[in-house]
Amino acid sequence: MFSLTSNLKHRASARGTLLSLGLLLALSPACRDQRTDRVPAVFAGVSFTNQDGAAVGSDELAARVLIVNLMFTSCGSVCPRQTRELAEVRASLPKALKERVRFLSITVDPDNDDSSALKRFARAHGAEQDGWLFLRSDAKATELLGSRLAAFAPDVEPTPATHGTTIYLFDRGGRLVQRYRGAPIDVAHLAREILSIDQLKPSGARLASN
Repeated sequence: MFSLTSNLKHRASARGTLLSLGLLLALSPACRDQRTDRVPAVFAGVSFTNQDGAAVGSDELAARVLIVNLMFTSCGSVCPRQTRELAEVRASLPKALKERVRFLSITVDPDNDDSSALKRFARAHGAEQDGWLFLRSDAKATELLGSRLAAFAPDVEPTPATHGTTIYLFDRGGRLVQRYRGAPIDVAHLAREILSIDQLKPSGARLASN
């Protein structure tokens, strides 16, 4: 279960730069589905509300390239910096691509991060933008999602302050196709990855080498 003591030192536990597509798809059976119109299966059974307090429907998540990170609003170091860097990534994307993709910032501290806190955080760090959702679920679903995304090192107690800094990229078929180190973000490289994933055929062709 999550311990909601967010005063622990925030640890950046994400490891590696980019993993191969084959390894990523092997992370979880939930990531292997071949349909092209699915919400990522890691979100199965997880209901979200956004920074405006509205429920998030599947139309916001299905058949879109998704850029996902985990955060919490009382974080004083990595989360604000990562959010600002993601804002730079989004700003560098072509206008049409900005309208197609969705950035999802999901709190790992749902008991303390209500919709108003998420909205304040987004505004404070340049992320109050169309197509960027700050999301919360309940504690049980948040724990489940963190497990599915391998968001915590196996030898670390899963608290808000110990979540990893990984950026997760999903293609339009709901498949996890890249994990990217998120502390710090290589803004230009990540923008190129998003563009490449957007250009993937629905059948799930591999990304071209960079």
